[in-house]
Amino acid sequence: MTNDQQANPEWSLEGEFIEACNCSVPCQCLWYEPADDGGCTFAGFWNINEGAYGDVSLDGLGAGMLVLDEGILLEGGWHVVLVIDEAADEKQADALKTIFSGQAGGLFEAAAPLIDSVEDSVAVPFTYSQEDDHLSFSAGDIVTIETNKLVGFGDSQGSVHPHPFIPPEQTANTGKTTEATVAFDDDFSWDVSGNNSYFSEFEMANT
Repeated sequence: MTNDQQANPEWSLEGEFIEACNCSVPCQCLWYEPADDGGCTFAGFWNINEGAYGDVSLDGLGAGMLVLDEGILLEGGWHVVLVIDEAADEKQADALKTIFSGQAGGLFEAAAPLIDSVEDSVAVPFTYSQEDDHLSFSAGDIVTIETNKLVGFGDSQGSVHPHPFIPPEQTANTGKTTEATVAFDDDFSWDVSGNNSYFSEFEMANT
């Protein structure tokens, strides 16, 4: 067993992912092209139905991040604010921060080298719902995302694969926001309503 395996217990999460960014639909970052407006403003959240970090239950919680990037997203240079569900107790919050900062292996460890700085971490109440073709998410007064599923040719739900924020064997669906706002501080504040959104179910783990 490696030192990392000893330090970090096994974890697994499953639930729903939702994001909203400033690009038109679909976001061109997936093709290693520059984002609209010369940089990326991105909010992504993972709503956990069932999850565990060792013996710490993460059922019904959530976590996410706000990202600022001035270049091509998948080439790095991210400035990040971690956003944790206020319903988490101290052990659960520590587990979520460890997972989503990339310190516990799995998908987020692969993304960690893209981060230049973690500017802050904040805990706020999360809400998530889905009704027919509409998805709603909020993180306190900081984030609001209202998204409609985007149907394409043949009345089929649009999708992309692979997507960097869910496991590579899973597919993200395309959507278009009716509201997508972030209000955290001077740098992490934007209104990108009417632009790109991705959403999907996810299952991920560090084993």
